[in-house]
Formats: sequence, structure tokens, C-alpha cells
Amino acid sequence: MQKFFKLVITKHPKKSGMKDYFKFITLSVLIIACLNSLQAQNHFLKVPSAQFDLRDFNLQLPIEKNNSIVIIKGSEISQFSSENFYFSSQDNSIRFFCSSDGKTTQGSHYPRTELRQIDEWHFENKHTLQVKMAVLKQPGTGKIIIGQIHGHSKGTEALKIWWNNGEIQAGFKKEVDDKEQRITLLKNVALGESFSYTISQNNLDVQVKINQQSTAFSFGESWKSESVYFKAGNYLQDNKTPVTSGLVAIYQINTKE
Repeated sequence: MQKFFKLVITKHPKKSGMKDYFKFITLSVLIIACLNSLQAQNHFLKVPSAQFDLRDFNLQLPIEKNNSIVIIKGSEISQFSSENFYFSSQDNSIRFFCSSDGKTTQGSHYPRTELRQIDEWHFENKHTLQVKMAVLKQPGTGKIIIGQIHGHSKGTEALKIWWNNGEIQAGFKKEVDDKEQRITLLKNVALGESFSYTISQNNLDVQVKINQQSTAFSFGESWKSESVYFKAGNYLQDNKTPVTSGLVAIYQINTKE
């Protein structure tokens, strides 16, 4: 395309005056600028399905749609990319970008670019989420929720994995709508430093492992009736101005029962 425009510019009409020639040059430059702008908007790579099987998740984006947010279905994620969600060939990761002025879900005050497990389950049998990732940029608050066990009712954020200014923390609610109890498992984690976390649920018992550090929780009886699901990505804990943003890279993500 660029060779074509170079050829067009050099072969201007011979009988045209200088004024017409400069008009022609200006128009050609504008066309090239428009094409470059379109290319810039579409340069985000799609996540290769051969490397990341995300069919078990829907993707939630901080973009407004019908008084809520845009949701990309799991079957369509491999054909989607944007500035919020794209593949990085530099380190073979999925990038999750979110800014503090993003649109929120109706039940939240904070924006997110986050994967949401499609198949829900109860606190019975076994369910596991494994993620290898890094936080590349943190918002002004320094806080991002990078993994969750979440339900539908009020106060059903059963478990949260926090990035908190370089500390990795696990927070859980003993009973539905309880106050969150939080434990720090890793400290002094640098931006860009990779780490792994695993959430292993067995009936009402849940173990969280961050690299080689682990902790275990026993949930109360009120959770038995709740339908829950895993979440992972960039749930930005900032909604203030001036606008700041966070960027998360995920290198591996798996669920199993």
C-alpha cells in the first residue's frame, strides 16, 4: 500500500500547475495518514487459541453497553482484540489493560478487564484455577484484584487475590457478606516480575498458593447454597481522577475439576 502511494505521488499529472500539484500531494498525505491511523487501531494481536484455550471464560471489558459493560463470549474471544485485551508476541502473554475511567458493572464501583468463568459451581467436590502472570503497571492506588472466587448475591466475593503495591494478598469471607480477612503471602514483588498462583477448592476448604507460599481457609455453611465461579485478570481498584491505569500479563491460565 505504501509503495502504491509513493508511486502515485511521484507520477503527478504533467499538465497540472504547481497549485494543483500541491493539492494532490496534500490529499495523498491525508490518505496515507488515514490508513496509518486505521492500522494503528487494528495492530492489537488476537490471542492464539493454540496457546490459550479461553473457551471456558467470558471476557468483561470496561466499555459501556446497554447500561452495563461489553462482554465477549468465550467462543468469540479468539477472534477479538483491542487496547484492553490483546496478545503480546514479546513475551507470549495476554495483556489486560484497564484505566480508572473505565465503565463499571452495575454492582461495582471499579472497572475491569477480566475473564469470568462460564460454568458455575458450588462449594462441593473440587475446582482449581492456576495462573502464571505479572503486573506490569499499577494504578494510582497501587491495587488490582488479579483472581477471584465470586458469586451472584451481595457480599459473595468469597475469595480475592490482591496485588497491593508489590504485595500479593489473599482475602476471604468466612460467611456470605462477612468482612474480608486478608493475609499477605508475598512481599516486594517488582512490576514486571512473574509469579504463579493456584486456588484449590475442596468442598468448603480452599487453599491459595503464591509461588511456594500457601494459606488455607475453611468457609462457613452459608456458602453451600451459593453458585460461584473463578475470575482472573485486571480488576482495577481505582476510579479516581487524574486517570491512571493498570496492565497485567498472563502467561498461563488453566481450570480443572
